[in-house]
Amino acid sequence: MTALPGPRRTSAEDGTAPSADTPWIRTRLRAAPGAALALSLLVLVTAFLAAALPRAIDVQEDTALRDTVARARVVDRSVTATLDVSWLSFPYNAQALVTPRSLASTEAVFQSFVHPPLALDRRQTVYGVRTAQAAPATDAYLPRPTAHTDPEATVVAQPDLDRFTHVVDGRLPRPGSGTGTVEAAVTERTAHIMHLRTGSVVHLAGGGEAGLAMRITGVVRPLHSEAAYWNEEPDLKAPTLSTVPGQDPSDPKYYWHFTALIDDRAAGTLLGLREGATAYWRHPADTGALTARSASDLVDRIAALTSGPQAAQLQQRTGLRGITVEEEGLATLVEPFGQERAATAPLVMVAAVGVGTVAVIVLLMAGELAAARRRTELVLLRARGAGLRGLAVRLLGESVLTAVPAAAVGLVLALLLIPTQRSAAAVAGAGAVAAVASLALPVRALLTVRTVRPGEPEDLVRVRPSRRRTVAELTVVLVVTGAVLALRRRGTADGGLDLLTAAAPVLVAVVAAVVLLRLYPLPLRLLARPAARLRGAVLPLGVARAGRAPATATLPLLAVLVALTVTSFGGAVLSGVSAGRDRAALATVGADAAIEAPAALPAGLAERVRRLGGVRDVASVRIEAGLRTDSRRTVYDLFMVDPRTYARLAAATGVDDGFPARALDNGGAGAFAAVVSPRLALEFGSGPNIVRAAAGSFEVRTVATRNSAAAATAGRNFVIVSSKALARAHPDWLDAGSLSPTALYMTGDHIDGHSLRATAHQASARLTVLVRSEERAALKSTALQSGTQHVYLAVVAAGGGYCALALLLSLLQSSPQRSTTLARLRTMGMQGRQRQWLAVLDMLPQILLGALGGMLTGLAVVPLLRPGVDLTALAFTSRPQTADVPTVVLDTDPLALVLPSAGLLAMACAVLVAQAWLTGRRGEGTNLRMGDQA
Repeated sequence: MTALPGPRRTSAEDGTAPSADTPWIRTRLRAAPGAALALSLLVLVTAFLAAALPRAIDVQEDTALRDTVARARVVDRSVTATLDVSWLSFPYNAQALVTPRSLASTEAVFQSFVHPPLALDRRQTVYGVRTAQAAPATDAYLPRPTAHTDPEATVVAQPDLDRFTHVVDGRLPRPGSGTGTVEAAVTERTAHIMHLRTGSVVHLAGGGEAGLAMRITGVVRPLHSEAAYWNEEPDLKAPTLSTVPGQDPSDPKYYWHFTALIDDRAAGTLLGLREGATAYWRHPADTGALTARSASDLVDRIAALTSGPQAAQLQQRTGLRGITVEEEGLATLVEPFGQERAATAPLVMVAAVGVGTVAVIVLLMAGELAAARRRTELVLLRARGAGLRGLAVRLLGESVLTAVPAAAVGLVLALLLIPTQRSAAAVAGAGAVAAVASLALPVRALLTVRTVRPGEPEDLVRVRPSRRRTVAELTVVLVVTGAVLALRRRGTADGGLDLLTAAAPVLVAVVAAVVLLRLYPLPLRLLARPAARLRGAVLPLGVARAGRAPATATLPLLAVLVALTVTSFGGAVLSGVSAGRDRAALATVGADAAIEAPAALPAGLAERVRRLGGVRDVASVRIEAGLRTDSRRTVYDLFMVDPRTYARLAAATGVDDGFPARALDNGGAGAFAAVVSPRLALEFGSGPNIVRAAAGSFEVRTVATRNSAAAATAGRNFVIVSSKALARAHPDWLDAGSLSPTALYMTGDHIDGHSLRATAHQASARLTVLVRSEERAALKSTALQSGTQHVYLAVVAAGGGYCALALLLSLLQSSPQRSTTLARLRTMGMQGRQRQWLAVLDMLPQILLGALGGMLTGLAVVPLLRPGVDLTALAFTSRPQTADVPTVVLDTDPLALVLPSAGLLAMACAVLVAQAWLTGRRGEGTNLRMGDQA
């Protein structure tokens, strides 16, 4: 007989590395293709998000910068070189400096000085020569809005006139026309307004007796009117009506200013006019080449070119000592953008760290689920002598083959779908995802089977925390305390945020998880005994099983807490931005709507306004601004109010719910009661003080102090007195109109601004009408702010998705044991509805722990981080109207706290009920063996 072959020892049994002829990886992947496919899909999505986030941030920041620059006028986003040329400054070669060849040579030298990050749009570059000053046109047929005020003209010589014009009448100008005469062309609108036509002659006065006669040879229509060619002069396409400077504003004098075009070869004739001519080279910025990360370098490059060493080098290279370089708004546009970006970037970083933490936890949970599914197999291999190194190599090979291709696909998708110049951060993010996904299974499996021991129940209630765990938890608490303190002290307004402080919300969630896991057994122990006395079996079994939850529930709890904390933090950011804009609109208007007059309001206006739709209440106030105290000369505003209506105004606007209306209306006995600002309260003291109003002087005594007051400008001192009390004490003031209100403040819902303006302007055209809803709508987000909010919302949504996935993985991990238990209970006679309730009660305490813990953590994060998070840059642009608005801070959003937690709780209950229903439809034998499947 042929001898049977002996048993073959595998490399997993002898602890060596796997050999090439051992189909371990292929066999294991074929054994569980669904799990491998699910892990690949999870890694692909996570790698795509990790690679797409930095690229999406770059794209939205670059788009915001380019949009900001592109919206500006061509003049405001250009770098311009100019040279004043006259026979006085260049007596020998002035005419040679304004020839087309000389201008083109200087342009070539200038282009050689331009280097990234400053990029110029060469297609929009325009250069030429214009008169240094506008010259008066003395012809009598030209229109004069103000008699005896001559119109003025600017003459421009730019190359390629034929490429940018369409001749409507006549022909284009030619260079040679004789001494003191030049041919010119004007646009259709210029010809129509200035009464010009082909053959007209315009005489321009020079500095002395010399002048220039322009003969109009053609009327042209601009082609590509938005190009820089037609934006060198503001009135190159059409004349502008200007006012004579230095005149009486009440009786202004007007004149027309227009521009005429001549051939670029005739630029030398402009030297005979007043102050000569100015050669210019205007270079609009290439908006497509601007990047947000190089904004600060761009400002430095512009400074070096305008007033730095490159400016001196340009003069040396061109040989033109008088040439200067100016930027007429590009740095002004870019520099505030850089400051705004530095202030908004930390907020996105906080959200990115949060969702990244949740994603890592989910990947670890996926590895833990795979290790738990194969626990029996791995323990058997260890019992048969397999070494840890051999198992680690084989498991790592499985994970790498599953995770790395999926991560590569996610990276490629991110690179293709989100094009941007930088790729290092995307590659690093996808690589980190691949590394975590590859190491999760081997590390968790080795920790599980590193020591072969008999099976022990992992009971969260019975396991006593070790000293190492206690030290680790205390270390985490100290790190979190340091991060929170650093964030509160440093803040985010200047962009000073590192990884530690950006992880403050995550670390707070970690501390909350530590505390909740410590406290979790206590309520279960308190409920176990009372539940055991009940007649039914559902509640006692549910409490008992919840108390024996495995220690691996730490990861799902941590994922839920981190995701809910980041979600609530995002809600607090958006709520804070909205509340800040509401406060800014209220500070601008003072109420839901306001009507202000330079002097007294027209009589009866308050009654007419009160009858308008949407107006609930009207408060009449007389304001005298800029008064000063006698002692320290403190500037303050005096408010004369009807105490009762003003109290309702203060309460309706949320400024002051307890305004002392009764204390103000003292009947005029002695000094008048007054509500003052804190600084004036210190200065006035307890005695009477004199207030010098327009009607006369009177004494006031302080009865209350308020930090702010309705309709009062933030940061200004104020004194509020009763107008009724003043009228009773001084009826002559009332008769003289010295107590008449100067402003009306209205409260109400949906006040119609159009109707309010119509009513106010019927009474007087000098009234100013402000509506709070309109001011609030005017506070629109810039492109950077809206883009940052969109990225933030996307990141928070991704965190919520990972949170739900973590909960599902947790339920999936405990599903076999729960199915086995439900099947056993069914064999013992438990009904289907009871099994469904037991399935819910089995995991309900842990789910409630995560949901309630997430709500409490999110509620605690807002006051903890509020002093260090400045949302002003995210709420406002750098407009002066909002300069007196307080710093915009985090504001708790109840919906962001409740809705995610409620959604997770509902989803978990639905999954548990569905599992109990499916368990009842399966065979008992299948369910009883489910817990032992490898």
